[in-house]
Amino acid sequence: MLAISPFAVTIIVGGFWLSNSDIGSEQYQRIGTWFTGGFVSFLLLNLAMMLTWPTGSLGDDIGWGLFAVAVGGSGGLLMGIFEARAISRAVEAERHRLQREAAEQRNERLDEFAAVVAHDLRNPLNVASGNLELARTEHGSEHLDTAAAAMDRMETLVDRTLTLARSGRIISDVEAVDLTELVDSCWDAVPTAEATLENDAAILIEADPDRLQHLFENLFRNSVEHGSTISQPEANDAVEHGGTDLTVRVGSMEGGFYVADNGSGIPPAKRDAVLNDGYSTTDGEGGLGLAIVQRIVEAHGWEIDVVESDGGGTRFEITGVTTVADDKEDGETRSQTPIQS
Repeated sequence: MLAISPFAVTIIVGGFWLSNSDIGSEQYQRIGTWFTGGFVSFLLLNLAMMLTWPTGSLGDDIGWGLFAVAVGGSGGLLMGIFEARAISRAVEAERHRLQREAAEQRNERLDEFAAVVAHDLRNPLNVASGNLELARTEHGSEHLDTAAAAMDRMETLVDRTLTLARSGRIISDVEAVDLTELVDSCWDAVPTAEATLENDAAILIEADPDRLQHLFENLFRNSVEHGSTISQPEANDAVEHGGTDLTVRVGSMEGGFYVADNGSGIPPAKRDAVLNDGYSTTDGEGGLGLAIVQRIVEAHGWEIDVVESDGGGTRFEITGVTTVADDKEDGETRSQTPIQS
């Protein structure tokens, strides 16, 4: 009985574990086959041994048989569970592969569609812009200036539509990216007026550097354009939105990084909606900037949350990020205010 106990416990515990595991019920028959085959085959082997070397006692024969059933059944159960888990992992990997291929095909079609639309829009847009410039040289009118601003806006929307289409591609190749250097270069690439950057993102992460650059540029642009005037619909000059009181801070956190500002913030009811493709903002942007951010985050397999910052503004938290190294953890926080020409 002492010899049988460990194997009997293995069978009982294995049965309870199986009912609470992630192994699908469709695998139970295969596990049952392994269990039955294990104790039957081991029992037959031991019966042959019992006939060859008889014990001379019925009680010993029964004990031997029970031992064979327990050992064979527990071994068969474990083999069945291992095989079922391997099959489940293979099925899950195949499902992810098919989903990945389907997503890539959808993204390719979306990319092609966006490129065609952008090309067809740019042609008449370039013609209209050229004629508008000629008209502005011949006639000075504020109406022409308004039309020129609308043309520029259309060009921006076309560019961001292409970026939105391309940013959702699943990322397969990543490299180590120094956030400190990348954040500084992204800040220099965005019109930020007199807003101030506090760069405390002294970490290395695995990412696609080009799309990570788009992510930070769009978050910076969002903070500058809406940080100080999100509650003022009449403001429409993107450069003038960032006031001297606006501070954008980038830092590391457990599992990722964040971008926060001390602006007017986003109401709690709208924090999830601002990441959607069709969300309307006060300047008519259509939410493309933050939708691009959402697509880039999803393409990396990360997660993004919109919460209130310590300064009462908005804080975007990106988590699920793989950190390569953290050797700059003791570095000093750097502030940067671009020189205005």
